Amino acid sequence: MTTVASGIINDKNVVLQTYPSITHGNISTVTSIVLHRTDSSTAKSTLQAYAKGKKSGAHFLIDKKGKILQTASMRKKCWHIGILLPRCWIENNCNPKELTTITALIHQQGLSFGRRARNLSRHEAQKKYPLRYPSNNDSIGIEVVGKFWPTQKSFDKPTQQQYKSLKWLVEIIAKEYKLNIKTNVYAHGAIARKEVSEGAQLLQYLFSGVTP
Repeated sequence: MTTVASGIINDKNVVLQTYPSITHGNISTVTSIVLHRTDSSTAKSTLQAYAKGKKSGAHFLIDKKGKILQTASMRKKCWHIGILLPRCWIENNCNPKELTTITALIHQQGLSFGRRARNLSRHEAQKKYPLRYPSNNDSIGIEVVGKFWPTQKSFDKPTQQQYKSLKWLVEIIAKEYKLNIKTNVYAHGAIARKEVSEGAQLLQYLFSGVTP
């Protein structure tokens, strides 16, 4: 029987292996789940980085054999998202006032692209979900091991074991926090300034049940 207590999933399918360096305060409300890829061929390099004090990371890691590691309590905030994209801009539904504000932030003169992107991300973070995309403050991150190939602009195809474990894990988290998988699960590359394809294969599988 699967249980969740103090943000920890208790089940034979989950290995608890937490890393204090990747947690940064508490999460009061969980609104969503964000799917990531590690850009590595094995889980080893990610876990070694966590062990050495890396500050960014996610709550779960799924290796190529489908083993699920819980690397942080779901009650803890992890830095796993980065610079947010403006949701209404991406989805083409900004009201006129907000469109003016976002346009001004995007084209602000005298600032580097990076500074403008960070300023826009901070502006987005002030909004309440779902007016914005998920942030570190209200989302659970799941890393799935897979290497990125620049020439193809895509990640390794997830293994069948990874797909199976991901589906199981997402369903457990969604049930615990009363989330709708169709509307509250996101691919990282679609919501933040990351590689566009990051998490897309995973999300497609969750939505369709068919491996891309």
